[in-house]
Amino acid sequence: MSILMFTVKTSQISIQTGASSSDQAVKQVLDFEGAPFSAFVSVYQDDPVPEVSAKYGAPHGRMSANLDHDGPWKADKVELDEGGYDKGGCYWGLRSEDKSIFAVQDGMGNIAFVDAANAKSALEVAASA
Repeated sequence: MSILMFTVKTSQISIQTGASSSDQAVKQVLDFEGAPFSAFVSVYQDDPVPEVSAKYGAPHGRMSANLDHDGPWKADKVELDEGGYDKGGCYWGLRSEDKSIFAVQDGMGNIAFVDAANAKSALEVAASA
């Protein structure tokens, strides 16, 4: 099981922690702070495109989750190299100059990947999905 880095925000603080899932990261922070779940505000994966391991070549794209529409969202551009791979080794293919891949996170640990022109339109695309 791999360890991912998350930033967990509560009503009092924001802490970066390593965990195997967003649920575990939230639990770690709340337990450490002795805070109730009602203090939880958001959790975001610090690197939405971690390294992938595939026995036979690179995976095509990444899994997208259903996003929770009640929380704060953010969109981060996923940089692709000239061959269409993200830094974690996943293949996305080539994009036209006016489109990029964005990782949209819902503040509950869910990530959806969308094609969009910019971060604002990525949030709109993800909201309409």
